[in-house]
Amino acid sequence: MTNTDTPNSHIETSIEITVNGIRLSVSANHSLIQALWKTGHPNFKSASCLEGVCGSCRIMVKYSNQPEVDMALACQSQVESGMQVVFPQYLEKESPALLNHRYQLQSSVESEQQLKAVFPEAAHCRHCHGCTVACPKGIDVEQGITLANEGKLGAAGELFINCVMCDLCTTSCPENIAPNYVALFARRTTAVNQPTPPNLANRLQALQRGELTIKY
Repeated sequence: MTNTDTPNSHIETSIEITVNGIRLSVSANHSLIQALWKTGHPNFKSASCLEGVCGSCRIMVKYSNQPEVDMALACQSQVESGMQVVFPQYLEKESPALLNHRYQLQSSVESEQQLKAVFPEAAHCRHCHGCTVACPKGIDVEQGITLANEGKLGAAGELFINCVMCDLCTTSCPENIAPNYVALFARRTTAVNQPTPPNLANRLQALQRGELTIKY
């Protein structure tokens, strides 16, 4: 029986990249997040969904063959030799865009008016395209804000169906708008204003009357 394996076929190729100003040698043929884990650097700030939220591995990346800097997600970015990566720190308390927008959804409340009350900054969109350019999922974020401002909350919410809440659109906005949270509001208000299906309404009423038992 002939062994067709070459002597070093199990050895992975290493390439050089820069992450947060640190020069690293990582395994090729991996996503950036996988390469960092394999190299023993799992704890870069905001480096993974292990922090509990999809989208937390947002990065700014510049490849050696292009002049511009791109926004991306580390889990979806293939490592390339010479790439320069920064995991941006999120401006937790300094940015007005990160104010806690509190609201209580009620079907009787006019959604468009509630949007203006909770997110007044949304009306100040400059249409600079910065949020759309920053989105690593290719969402037309600016259009979503435009639709929300026009009261078309259903369409605005659907536009953000692939949003992973990475907040890059928020950090790129000169007017301190938080587009992803506007989108959440749009989706929630659309849902709360939908009529309850009759079968669900009947079940809820039966629960209130104590006719059904809930097993935990």
